[in-house]
Amino acid sequence: MIYADYLATAEAHRWILDTDIAWDDVDPALALEQPDLLDRVRDSALIESYFPLFTPKALSLLWDDVNATAVFSIQLYESYKHFHVFNTYLHCVGYRPVQDDEIVEVRRRNQHVRYADGTELLTRYMMSEHFAAHHFFKDARQAREPVLAHILQLVGRDEVRHAQFASDLLELRLKRDPAEADKVLAAARRFRHIGLEVVAEVPVAEKNDFMAVLTLNQKLQRLTGRGLESFTGEANNESAQPDLEAQLVSPE
Repeated sequence: MIYADYLATAEAHRWILDTDIAWDDVDPALALEQPDLLDRVRDSALIESYFPLFTPKALSLLWDDVNATAVFSIQLYESYKHFHVFNTYLHCVGYRPVQDDEIVEVRRRNQHVRYADGTELLTRYMMSEHFAAHHFFKDARQAREPVLAHILQLVGRDEVRHAQFASDLLELRLKRDPAEADKVLAAARRFRHIGLEVVAEVPVAEKNDFMAVLTLNQKLQRLTGRGLESFTGEANNESAQPDLEAQLVSPE
């Protein structure tokens, strides 16, 4: 069962908010020298705060997928933990921490959102977490304040696991029904980041991240046996490769 392996991995890499982060060493003055980075941290915190609403919707859709529902129980815990660590940091440096009324407003706007297909949702989730991991790692390298750099590394590692478990769940679905591969690739081509349900523009450390798109396409090839270009029948046409990073800030 995927859950047993995922739980073991999550426990082995679990970090503790109070003991694994040197809160007393935070340098607010140094942090405040990078307001653009702190804005991205704030937007990321708001996105992570959305998962207590998103996850029950996913569980309702995936109710008959025992592996998916089991693993999403860990994902919910870790995602809200990400909100908490980011917002604690914003409090610590005195930079616009997220307030409860903002979280409630995001949930109010998305209260009636429903997802139609489990394979499509898992693909969208996998891709969202994949891009999140890439950008957290890049922000970690850009952060001059060491504690924030460490936090971003910890969260980025969690996001790598989240993307991988979604890929593992999709692999099981494709083994049961290979025709689902078309759904995966179709969902990838019309990708819309889950974070766009929360903020107008998903926070990214660097737009048009070639490596993020390349490694995602490799992941899709491993899953489906085809890349995005082959799905369109234009494998030799570079223009067939969708600008997925541009889609992060485009309407669906």
